Amino acid sequence: MRLCYIGPPGRQEALQQFLSPGATLETRDVEGPKSIESMWEEYLHVPPLMEMAVQLEREGFDAIVPGCFGDPGLDGVRELVSIPVVGPGASSMLLAAGLGHKFGIITILPSVIRPLENLALLTGVSAKLAVVRDIGVPVLELNADRERTFERLIDVARDTIERDRADVLVLGCGTLSFHSEELQKAVGVPVVNPLRTALRTAELLVSSGLSHSKRSYPLPPKLAAGVGG
Repeated sequence: MRLCYIGPPGRQEALQQFLSPGATLETRDVEGPKSIESMWEEYLHVPPLMEMAVQLEREGFDAIVPGCFGDPGLDGVRELVSIPVVGPGASSMLLAAGLGHKFGIITILPSVIRPLENLALLTGVSAKLAVVRDIGVPVLELNADRERTFERLIDVARDTIERDRADVLVLGCGTLSFHSEELQKAVGVPVVNPLRTALRTAELLVSSGLSHSKRSYPLPPKLAAGVGG
């Protein structure tokens, strides 16, 4: 089983550890914004992502996991390929919705709160979403002081649990995902790691012979007719 993670370089070894022994992972990056903190950056990211996905299917990969929690371009990518394409955002929210009555998302900046609320609505779990909160740290600064980042995570997590009555937490950023285990120990509720969840979901789909429905995500008519693309 060959899976591909599309995201920042340098994560392959860590992500491979999330998978079963029979699954192999490769990581690829695409041109575009170095971080995604707005809808503008999401849209800039989508064209090279779609091009990369088509190439990966041609290369024989069994599934694709785009690395951004906002799942930019997921529906468009699914129209272009038949192999599973699993977004960290949607897969994590669906998992969290089954682990408690309410879940909260902790993300990076206020600029992504509304897009993530919209993603929850699109995913069908907005009734289970307690809140989306941010820690006020840009993506590219999260690892500059990991101790400070974790302290902010704990503070926001406790507020989300106590004030917003969240029973489950989701880390709403790929870079934040690597704090999931220590945060779960610190706050005492399930903390969903979005990258691990997406990779494991992709593995499950491939091993089960499942992918997204082409009734929901059909090949664009112009491409089916051989026009453009």
